[in-house]
Amino acid sequence: MYTKTLGAESASLITKLASQGRSVFSIADAQELSGKSYSTVLKDLRRLANAGWVVKLSSGIYALVPLSAGSEAIPEANRYIIARELIKPAPYYLSHDSAFELHNMLTRPVTTVTITSPRRLDNRIVLKVPYRFIYAPKEKIWGISSIWVTPSEQVQVSDMERTILDGLARPELCSGISEVATGLWMRKDDLDWEKIILYVQKLRSLVVAKRLGYLLELYGLGFPYIDQLQEMIGASYALLDPMLPAEGAYLARWRLRINVDTDTLKGIVTT
Repeated sequence: MYTKTLGAESASLITKLASQGRSVFSIADAQELSGKSYSTVLKDLRRLANAGWVVKLSSGIYALVPLSAGSEAIPEANRYIIARELIKPAPYYLSHDSAFELHNMLTRPVTTVTITSPRRLDNRIVLKVPYRFIYAPKEKIWGISSIWVTPSEQVQVSDMERTILDGLARPELCSGISEVATGLWMRKDDLDWEKIILYVQKLRSLVVAKRLGYLLELYGLGFPYIDQLQEMIGASYALLDPMLPAEGAYLARWRLRINVDTDTLKGIVTT
């Protein structure tokens, strides 16, 4: 239980943060709005946290607690905004299953927030939500778009084409190849196929070319780009889904071991 008393200066800071839609903010943000020193702002935020007006999410990162929370210090912070604040000032993008969710490419809920960035951070749980940080060198941070997640704030997310390819590269971060295939089929009419081929070339990933070519051929998509993918598959074999046991028939055309029930994959287009 908290006794929510608030002085004039603290009230001014809370009002400014709320009016700008900064439900999640840093000490630097509070400094900018209050004009106070780092140490003074830190003391103010500790007092606000003790009084139940803000909640500390991570080192230097806080969330506002709305008046509607009453005596319980429960913020209404958007989880993707929290991810952005945890990783900044490093470049980043919301990726894999989180990107699939943001682009409406899933039929299931996602409980983990996945962020790709050159900044190395340990996975953690914030406000009961797991945050998973995937390392990628700075030159791999491309194919990104901005998306509104609140009426006033945006986050960076892989565009739909990069989202598909990231899922094919690491299906285990998207709950398996079947989920990636579902997203591919759901947004097939919105995908830029020429961009996808350019992205595959830029990624220089043989396994992505194999898996993409197989799925496009299975679903009758992506023509006339199949031949270009064929030129990028290499000679070695890979599993269609690395999450599943190494079993099933070998498909020479795409240098894949088909360890997924093809009827399950074909069934995606009828559901």
